Amino acid sequence: MIWMMPFFPTPYPDELLYSVLARYHLRSGNISFKATMEDAFGTKNATAAVELPSNINALISNLPLNTEYTADYLINNHTLFPFYTAFLPPKRSQWVRNNMMKRNGKGIYGKTGIMASSVVSNHYFRFCPLCNEDDKGRYGELYWHRIHQIPGVLVCPKHHVMLCDSKVPIKGYNKHQYVAASEENCIKSDKVVVYSDKTMLHLIELAKDVECLLNNQFERRPMEWFHEQYKAKLIEQDFATINGNVMQKKLTEEFVQFYGEEFLTLVQSSIEIGSDNSWLADMVRGRNSTSHPIRHLLLARFLGITISDLFYRQLTYKPFGDGPWPCLNPAAEHYLKPVVKQLKISYSNDTKRPVGTFSCDCGFVYVRTGPDVTEESRYKIGKIKQFGHVWEAKLKELVEKGLSLRQTAKMIGADPKTVKKYAAKLGLETYWKKRSSREIIHAKGNSITAADKKDYYRQEWLKLMNHYPDKSKTELRQLNKAVYAWLYRNDKEWLKFNSPEPIYRYKNTRVDWDKRDREILAKVKSVVEEMLNSTEKPERITISLIGSKLGIRALLEKHLDKLPLTNQYLDSVKESRRDFQLRRIKWAVQELEQEGQEPKLWKVLRKAGIRKEYIGILENEILEIIKRG
Repeated sequence: MIWMMPFFPTPYPDELLYSVLARYHLRSGNISFKATMEDAFGTKNATAAVELPSNINALISNLPLNTEYTADYLINNHTLFPFYTAFLPPKRSQWVRNNMMKRNGKGIYGKTGIMASSVVSNHYFRFCPLCNEDDKGRYGELYWHRIHQIPGVLVCPKHHVMLCDSKVPIKGYNKHQYVAASEENCIKSDKVVVYSDKTMLHLIELAKDVECLLNNQFERRPMEWFHEQYKAKLIEQDFATINGNVMQKKLTEEFVQFYGEEFLTLVQSSIEIGSDNSWLADMVRGRNSTSHPIRHLLLARFLGITISDLFYRQLTYKPFGDGPWPCLNPAAEHYLKPVVKQLKISYSNDTKRPVGTFSCDCGFVYVRTGPDVTEESRYKIGKIKQFGHVWEAKLKELVEKGLSLRQTAKMIGADPKTVKKYAAKLGLETYWKKRSSREIIHAKGNSITAADKKDYYRQEWLKLMNHYPDKSKTELRQLNKAVYAWLYRNDKEWLKFNSPEPIYRYKNTRVDWDKRDREILAKVKSVVEEMLNSTEKPERITISLIGSKLGIRALLEKHLDKLPLTNQYLDSVKESRRDFQLRRIKWAVQELEQEGQEPKLWKVLRKAGIRKEYIGILENEILEIIKRG
C-alpha cells in the first residue's frame, strides 16, 4: 500500500524544512513524533535534522497528489545546503546533495566540514522578535527562519536587531522530535546586550552576506579557485609579494584592526596576532582543507571582493588596472587618450614591484613601476624606452620650422640632450647646430631669443659642475663669474636647484645632533601642519616627501636614527596608504559640499582620485565619512 500525507503545509519564505514538518505535526493530530516521521518519510526511524536533513526523496514521494515540490527545490530553499556547500568543490557538493535525497544521509556533516570546524553550531534555535511579529500578523503563526540558525549570524538582516535564543535546543534533544516555533518558546530576553557601532555594522553586513549565499545557487568552484581569488587581492593590496608569499603579520594586524576583536570573538573567528597557525593563515596559504563559509565571507569582505565576483569573476592581479591605457607621447594627436592596448608586465628583483612596459601603435614605448594607486598614476612615466616614428616625424617638423632647442624640446616632451641626440641620429640640419654657442650669445639683432641665451648659460654652468664635481657653489662661481652672474640675475630658481648642496664647515667638526634634531623637528612639524591644513588636493605624508620639501631628504633617509625626536614625530604622523586615502576622501567630501554638490560615492571617489578596485576595504569608512559630511 502506498501511503501519502493527507496534506503538506505551504513552506513560508526562508522557512527551514524542519519547521515545515513541525507545523505539519501540530496540524496532523499525531500523538507521537514517530507517527509524523512515518507520515513524512515512511519510516519511524528518520532523524529530525535541522541543517542538512536527509531522506528527502522519500518525503517527496509521500506528498499529496499534485504537489509540485521537488527534492532540489526543498534542498535549495528550505535547508542550509546553499550555505554549507557554497565553498565546497563541485563533486563534493553534489555528493552532499545526493545523500540528502537518500535514506540515511550518512557522512553528510563530515563532508561539509561542519564536524571539524571550530565554528560551533548554535545550541538553540534563534529568532528575531520583529520577524515573529511580522509572521504572526501575516501568517497567523511563527516559524523557524533559515538565516537565523546560521552560526555567526547574530543580527536579523531585515530588521538589524539582535537575534534571541529560543527555549528549543538544536542539539542534545530527542532526534525524532519536531518542535515548532511558538510564542511560548520564543520569549524575548530582558537582557540588553550593547555592542559598538563598528561591531553592529559588521554583524549586519555578515548577516546580509550569509543571506546572499542562502538565496542564490552560486556555481561551485574547486578550492584552488578561491585561493587564487584571494591571492590576487592580497598581492594587489600589498599583503603578499608578487610571488604570492603572504606577509602574515601585516595581514593579521590589519584584519583584526578592520573587524575588531569584539566582532571576531562573537563570530567565533578570533585571531591571535603574531601566531602563524590561525585559521586566516591556513586560508591564505591555500592548504587543501575546508574553511567554514563564515570565514570565507569575512576574508572576502576584508579584501573588498563582492560575493558575485568571488564566484563568477576570475580575479587577476592588475597592478596597472584595466586597459586601454593612455598614450603619453606629447607629439601624437592622441596624447593622453586611452589608446594603448599592449602592456607587458615584469617584476623588479630589487624593489619587488611590478614594472609595466606600455607600447603604443605610434611607436612610443614607456615604462612605469607599479602598482598604480590613483587615477593620476596612469599618466606617469618612469622611463621612455622608444620615442617612435610619430615623435621623430614631429621632431623633424619642428626643426624645419627653425625653432630653438628649448622650444623644440618643450613641444615634444623631451630634454634638450635627447632632442640633440635624435636630431643627429636622423641627420637633421638644426638651427642650433648651425650656430655655435658663442655666435648665439654675441649675435646682434632681434632673432636671438631669451630661451637661446638661457640654454647657453645653463649648459656652461652644467659643464662647470661636471668638470669640478667636488667644488662648492662658491668655488664654481669664481671659475666663471660671468655665467654665474647671468644665471643669478635671469634664472635664479634654476641655478638654486642645479648647484651643489651647501658644504657646512664647522670649527668643531663634531655635529651637535641634539641641537640639529630640535631644529629639524620644528621645521618638520611646520611642513606637516601646512600639508594637513592645505585646501589643495592632499599629498601623502611620507618621510621622503617631507625631506624633499625641506631639502633634507638624504639626511632624513640616512641619519634619522640620530634624530630621535624627529624620528618619533615622523613615525606618529606618516600615513599608510589607507590613512592617506581616507584623508583624501574627507577632502573630496568637503570640496563637493563647498561646490554645492551632493557627495555621492562615485563623485567622491572621482574627486579623490581613488580607483574603484581599492575601495572594498575602505567602503565602511567612506560611507561613514559621507554620512557625517
